[in-house]
Amino acid sequence: MIEFKNVSKHFGPTQVLHNIDLNIAQGEVVVIIGPSGSGKSTLLRCINKLEEITSGDLIVDGLKVNDPKVDERLIRQEAGMVFQQFYLFPHLTALENVMFGPLRVRGANKEEAEKLLWRVSCWRKSVWQSVHITTLPNFLVVNSSVWRLPARWR
Repeated sequence: MIEFKNVSKHFGPTQVLHNIDLNIAQGEVVVIIGPSGSGKSTLLRCINKLEEITSGDLIVDGLKVNDPKVDERLIRQEAGMVFQQFYLFPHLTALENVMFGPLRVRGANKEEAEKLLWRVSCWRKSVWQSVHITTLPNFLVVNSSVWRLPARWR
């Protein structure tokens, strides 16, 4: 479960998120819609601790995201994120890009990462998705158009 409890986020004097209360169960599909600059990406980035919330509580599978004692790797094991832009390392092969997440987040070895690569049917346009999905998260946070995802992942 992902729980937002009175979550707010400021960038300096600008309030981007205002007292968000939201519960998302595992397997539930939630779509956040709004105009550019309305805080959609910021909301998603807070789930994975890529942005710090200003106030409130954000809990991912029992882990309090805003607790400084909670290791961000544990949170990222629970909530994988597919970014809006491609974030591949140009000097790495497709396999090395896909292995990067499992090696860093899950502590997988090369053989496990290769098996994961086959599991997600990595093809040219989906390497960037595979990079995040191979960490085997309980929740997948997608900051992109869902049409880019294969039907089995929607």
